[in-house]
Amino acid sequence: MAFAAANAGQSVPRIALAGLLVVAVGGLGHVYAPRVLPSSLDRGFWLAGAGLVGALTAFRETTSLIVVVLIALLFTFLAVCGRSVLYFLIRRARRRGRAVPALVVGAGAHGQRLARNLLAYPEYGLLPLGFLDETPGEDPCVPVLGGPGDLVRVVQAHGVRAVVIAGQGQQSIARTARSLGCDVYLAPDLGELIIDFVTLREHVRSFPLVRMRPEAQRGLAWPLKRAMDVAVALTGLVVSAPILALCALLIRMETGPGVLFRQRRVGYRDQPLELIKLRTLRPADARESETLWSIAHDSRIGPVGRLLRKASFDELPQLWNVLRGDMSIVGPRPERPHFVKKFSRTVPGYGLRHRMPVGITGWAQIHGLRGDTSIEDRVRFDNHYIDGWTLRTDLKIMLQTVWSLLRPGGG
Repeated sequence: MAFAAANAGQSVPRIALAGLLVVAVGGLGHVYAPRVLPSSLDRGFWLAGAGLVGALTAFRETTSLIVVVLIALLFTFLAVCGRSVLYFLIRRARRRGRAVPALVVGAGAHGQRLARNLLAYPEYGLLPLGFLDETPGEDPCVPVLGGPGDLVRVVQAHGVRAVVIAGQGQQSIARTARSLGCDVYLAPDLGELIIDFVTLREHVRSFPLVRMRPEAQRGLAWPLKRAMDVAVALTGLVVSAPILALCALLIRMETGPGVLFRQRRVGYRDQPLELIKLRTLRPADARESETLWSIAHDSRIGPVGRLLRKASFDELPQLWNVLRGDMSIVGPRPERPHFVKKFSRTVPGYGLRHRMPVGITGWAQIHGLRGDTSIEDRVRFDNHYIDGWTLRTDLKIMLQTVWSLLRPGGG
């Protein structure tokens, strides 16, 4: 599209805008999404739409509408032809041994049927090296390389790059395989309920496949989260410097020397961090600091400490944690090691919170789950945030946090 616009004598900004819009519309329509067996006609309407938007942008002021439509049709035809050539080369390469080494989890009847079809039709690009199963069926078409607990060893030893789960109840295997850099697919059997709940875009000889979403950390938006953290933390520290100075003076007058409070917490991927807060209470000893759950109603807190906690000013030094990279602005709140061990044993899904960098505020906090509130509810809210993370969600949480601090009764 950019080439056509340039040959028509259009200006450089208009050429660039037309090209960018073609790519943007294609992205919205998942035109560039990876496929197990790509087809040149997949997302054809989105290709045509991208061509029409690009042609309208590049040519509408100097060309009749009929010619613009013809240019869009020509663009679509050439795009489909180009994709046909590319996909033909991809399929041929796969038939000649360039398929991705894959592991099938579940050696039952369904898993074996799937593996046999992958072996018979290498153009799908997944070459099963073996099964993972504790109780495999009879006469497997590829060897059983171990049980579910051997996933890491098998992936590393055999260079596995894709994992196909032909069964249910394998959440931990799927997440572990994804963290190892594998593409992960769920292959539901015929009649399973999940087929009625998801849009199926992948298949192997009409065996449905559902591709697992990649980790947020591997997405293009992830570096923007860190850039936004740095910008917000730096701005917040500069703007709040007078408030911090005043708070430090009041704390010094109320509790004596040592206005900052440092405490060990558990952060991203279970890594320890030293969280910094303004001191609102001087604990009796280190043991009390590590194991006392809540000090919200502690009689030892003076009026200054209560005011700082109510206004959340005691959290401001954590902007330095964000600037250092220990934390994010938005994420699950970090907890002390004592309580992480306790809740990991008693609360389902608690350990999954550490898949995302911890934060000053989060999805649970803006829904009132802070202080002495339900841990089960916090875990559910935090994991919901992680499972569906987007940069837009972070912005939303930041705005709602600001509003909760400014509104009457907030904090």
